[in-house]
Amino acid sequence: MGTEISHYRTIVLGATFTGLGAALEDIDGTLVIERTALVGHEFINSFNPGRGWNDTPLSTSGASLREELRERGILSDDGLVHLPALAPVLYNRIYESGLRVFLLTEVLHVEEKHDYVEVTIHHASGRSVVRADRLIDTRTEAVMDADKTARRINAMLLYVGETPLDAVMPDAFVVPDAETEIVKGKLGGELILKLAIGNEDDWVQARSNLNRVWTDRTGEWLDWRICAVATCFEIEMAACNSSGEGRIQRLTSAAYCNPLEAYEAGIEATGRKVS
Repeated sequence: MGTEISHYRTIVLGATFTGLGAALEDIDGTLVIERTALVGHEFINSFNPGRGWNDTPLSTSGASLREELRERGILSDDGLVHLPALAPVLYNRIYESGLRVFLLTEVLHVEEKHDYVEVTIHHASGRSVVRADRLIDTRTEAVMDADKTARRINAMLLYVGETPLDAVMPDAFVVPDAETEIVKGKLGGELILKLAIGNEDDWVQARSNLNRVWTDRTGEWLDWRICAVATCFEIEMAACNSSGEGRIQRLTSAAYCNPLEAYEAGIEATGRKVS
């Protein structure tokens, strides 16, 4: 007798903010598949806090996430966020809800049939097949280079100078022949350096460019150090989602302006009206 194939209303590819926003609206009918052990990595692990946190129209579910972040001291009223603290909030929502999430699971093949979508996966238990009425793909790795309008490698910075930080807090990083941006986090002295890279740059090239730019720093930046480099690239896209035709929808989480907007896009994908 063959093994019965599990069938869901929705399969979500990627435990991203968009993916979890959609999945948590239909907990019983959804399976989330994630190749890493990370959640929300398209923002958290790319060191991209985004922008416009207070500009996003929110549903009841989205507003509850924002209020939890504020109550926990993770998000300030003016939209500054402490990125590393976002992940535990998402893990806790998964645990408390009982949402089915397959971590460390590779997607080998996706095929759209007449009345369902079939996904072949591989994880610690081996190779298997799952099916769903529809599939939402929120993964960054599914995005073609031609669809990316910008790509960045980001780094967390640490101040090691003797002058009080409040007196020397810089707001710009200028190096010849490099497109850079400084972004503040919620905590004092929490700065992120963003460096634009080409779509063709791999990790070796991107890190080499970052090291070159950082070595060329001058002035007040000599009292700063790189304490961590992102493990995911930040990307921007011209469009976030594919058409609603068919059973497979692309809804790339990393393309949204901030994690809340990405989370809300997942909620909206379930058909719930955004107020």
